[in-house]
Amino acid sequence: MKLFYTLNSPYARVARVAALELNLADKIEMKEVTVREPNSELLNYNPTGKVPTLETDDKFILSETRIICAYLNRFNDDIKLFANIFDASSLQLEGMVGGFLDGIAVWVREIRRKTDEQSLKVIKLEQLRATRCLEHFEKLSDILDQQSKFSHIMLGCTLGIMEARLTQFQWRQKHLRLADWYDEFSSRSSMQATVPEA
Repeated sequence: MKLFYTLNSPYARVARVAALELNLADKIEMKEVTVREPNSELLNYNPTGKVPTLETDDKFILSETRIICAYLNRFNDDIKLFANIFDASSLQLEGMVGGFLDGIAVWVREIRRKTDEQSLKVIKLEQLRATRCLEHFEKLSDILDQQSKFSHIMLGCTLGIMEARLTQFQWRQKHLRLADWYDEFSSRSSMQATVPEA
């Protein structure tokens, strides 16, 4: 299998962390690629040009983080990445973290634009969304554990891209328990091996 990624995509990082947590490093060739370029190698596999992209051993092309992680989970039955469909609280967490990640990704993309092209309205909207989400996860921090669940991997990768790309957003001081959870979770070897560029 081949997993295509970029170093700073939090979505691709989720898939990379999941692959490592599932002990699939020897079964997957990790391929760093460029995106948003007309000659990107990735376009030979996925016309959307999005990461992560997984080429299976059967030459199927899988796109979207959750689909890829669910597929990879088939190769290790000992670890259950995803919430049981009858566990409403876990499903709720997974959905909330997904929305949090999407908002942070929009914010990061916006501030990468030239200053005179940035939308202050979009930035303010995403900052408010992030603040609400952080407050929500702070309240849940007592029940967050250190298991390699999809929701936890997503949350860790979202906080990681915030720290790498949104350095002006000082979230730790008001969310001490969540920060403690993140510090412990991010010490995992899978997280350390996939740290985004500063």
